[in-house]
Amino acid sequence: MHRRSKRILTVLGVIIVAFAALYAIAVVRATTRLRRAYAALGADGRPLRAAEIIPPEVPDAQNAAVLYQSAALMLKGQAAGEKDLLQRLDDLSAALSQKPVHPDRIARQQENIAELRQRMSLPIVASALATVEQGTQRPACQFQREYAGALSVDAPFRRNVRNLIRILGARVHLYAEAGETAQAWSTLQTQLKFANALRDDPTTMSQLMRSGMISYSCRLIQSLCENEPPEVQLSRSLEDLLRDMTGIEPFIRAVDGERLLIGEWFFNLPRDEMDKAWRQDMFHPSGALPGAIEEALHRLGFRILAFRPRLVADHAAYLEVMRKRVQLLQGPYRSAQECRDYLNVSKWHFLTHLFAVGGEKWVHCRMAANVQVTRAGLALLRYRQAHGAFPPTLEALDLDGLLDPYTGKPLLYRPEGEGFVVYSVDEDLKDNGGVPKPEKQDSDPRRRKPLEGDRVWRFPSAENRIGAGGNP
Repeated sequence: MHRRSKRILTVLGVIIVAFAALYAIAVVRATTRLRRAYAALGADGRPLRAAEIIPPEVPDAQNAAVLYQSAALMLKGQAAGEKDLLQRLDDLSAALSQKPVHPDRIARQQENIAELRQRMSLPIVASALATVEQGTQRPACQFQREYAGALSVDAPFRRNVRNLIRILGARVHLYAEAGETAQAWSTLQTQLKFANALRDDPTTMSQLMRSGMISYSCRLIQSLCENEPPEVQLSRSLEDLLRDMTGIEPFIRAVDGERLLIGEWFFNLPRDEMDKAWRQDMFHPSGALPGAIEEALHRLGFRILAFRPRLVADHAAYLEVMRKRVQLLQGPYRSAQECRDYLNVSKWHFLTHLFAVGGEKWVHCRMAANVQVTRAGLALLRYRQAHGAFPPTLEALDLDGLLDPYTGKPLLYRPEGEGFVVYSVDEDLKDNGGVPKPEKQDSDPRRRKPLEGDRVWRFPSAENRIGAGGNP
């Protein structure tokens, strides 16, 4: 019996030593890979500390965000039924872009638009929007917020900005409907400046929202031109603003910020803090199982997640993917499949799949195409004002950087009757002759094949005219 016990203990000892050796080898290999990932980021010139990407403090007297937040608070402090006035105006603004067919929905839309007109005429709304306009005159914009650990999908300051941009758009629409085109253009210029408010925010959620707001402003510019093009000086001012919005730098800074403020923050948390963050932001009990079972599943999942060799390897894979995301942003447009292949990583690296989603290149190219087409259209209208007709080619406009972000080549253009067609080839990378894409064009290209069609501004277009059956 004594000999048998010794054999068992010997075998157990060998197994323990073997597992310890395997564990040590796994940790060393993962740690080596992690060090190489950091070295590659440094060699690419990517920031390695959060302090390098967090915007510097801005004095209140120079900070536009102080006035933007003040405008939002003015409206949030006013009741409007079951909601505050800021949210109610945002809800009502959606009625301007709806195209209902059913009589009941048409009647409901008309009621919402009537309520929108009534609420937009309130002095508090005029005061809030005047405060936003004052903010656009300030030299810097920094929202007061906590950066590290920003795991939540949305944030209050972003919701306020989104609501205000829609309310400004509604005011442009109502001015245009009333024939007050000069006021409409003045408000639209404020809206376009305000749409760029999140330019320096180092998070991808902010840059995705910024891109959407800029694209919305471009569509509104195109619609308002159908009513009455801007005066030459205002047109040049708008073109100057748009030209500065096409750069990829805000998205690159945001991907670096996402890596440093979210990914690095999480991977370097103490074990108990990581468990807490996992519970609060990523693990959501379904309620389909008894609480004890779900708790046991959470504990098991977290033990696997936090197993050191696996966690360090996941950390290294995350850094490698984030480096590749920057390279994608810096390079030419690629299809969704090409991006998936380039960012491919083992499913074993669960946190990498969870954190490093990507998709910024598609959003930026869509926004940049909208901006470039709008720049070209404004310049074409100025050319007609000066020469009485549209030019035969875009080269006559003498605009710098008027390129299609999808191809890196000049936008496509042709005079057409008394107007023009100017367009980008969009994500299918094909010249479809200026035929626009279907309305579902903004769906995520990662989940489908590229839709055929171009990103087009056709002028004139009666259906785009504000107040004449068209909507921005």
